[in-house]
Amino acid sequence: MPVRHARARATALPLALATLLTLAVTACGGTATVNQSKVPEQRVDPALRALLPRDIRDKGSITSAVGNDYPPLSLLDIDNKTVIGAEPDLIHAVGQILGVRVHLVQANFDSIIGGVRSQRYDVAIQAMLDKKERQSQVTFVDYMKTSSSILASAKAAGNTRSLTSLCGSQVAVEQGTSQVDDVAAQAEKCAANGKPELEKLVFPDSVGCFQALSTGRADAFVGGTPTVVYQAEMSHGRFRTAGEPYRFLPYGILINKEEPTLVRAVRGALQKLIDNGTYAKILKQWNIRSGALKSATVNGGAA
Repeated sequence: MPVRHARARATALPLALATLLTLAVTACGGTATVNQSKVPEQRVDPALRALLPRDIRDKGSITSAVGNDYPPLSLLDIDNKTVIGAEPDLIHAVGQILGVRVHLVQANFDSIIGGVRSQRYDVAIQAMLDKKERQSQVTFVDYMKTSSSILASAKAAGNTRSLTSLCGSQVAVEQGTSQVDDVAAQAEKCAANGKPELEKLVFPDSVGCFQALSTGRADAFVGGTPTVVYQAEMSHGRFRTAGEPYRFLPYGILINKEEPTLVRAVRGALQKLIDNGTYAKILKQWNIRSGALKSATVNGGAA
């Protein structure tokens, strides 16, 4: 089994956009002050802690990959380095129940499966859909239900009903996400049906997608519904969600398939957060209550 280690993979976030994102924290019910959390302190559960792999218990910490550019799930605070959002709040609370500190490592989205498999990260929580094809590589502990949506300018949104409406458009997507495949498949359909070309614009992070949309380089952005809704709300009417959400799947915490007891520990801790009301408080604070699960499932996604 590979030796566990952590290596920071910082994701660059332009200061101007970081400032815009962190100004939005109070709109989500959070705080604009660095590193203040409204999440109640959790009591250690000895039985769940005992399930942790010995090396994690010995070092007293767990390393989690996390994003920094997918609000309200993850974003940078006003210091432009502290990651805040629903996902950091959830994984920190899980760590408290397990009696370990949580070390967050900012990572590129398309690197996290490999990072978990190589045990660079003990876990990862980064708005990744629990899809059947990914379950062959990692195990998912599901923490919220979600879907995919389209973000477009207010003018174009009314004429955008679905992916089919995007023929003839330039569409931004984040590298490594399921939406890359969705848009690529739609581009092929546009061509096959003799419709205007759909140009797929792939960016390394969602910040690049939002920049492209804001500057007019892209006509639309296809991404996870929570961040699409968030960006629409923060645009003050400039952008709107377009059409109906599609493909309903859960987001999951990624864990190495060779660590079944770690899966049980994380799943048990998340279920405890659901049962004691902390989970609901976190989702309410970040205005994503519609994504609440009644129970923490393992590999609950469908194809």
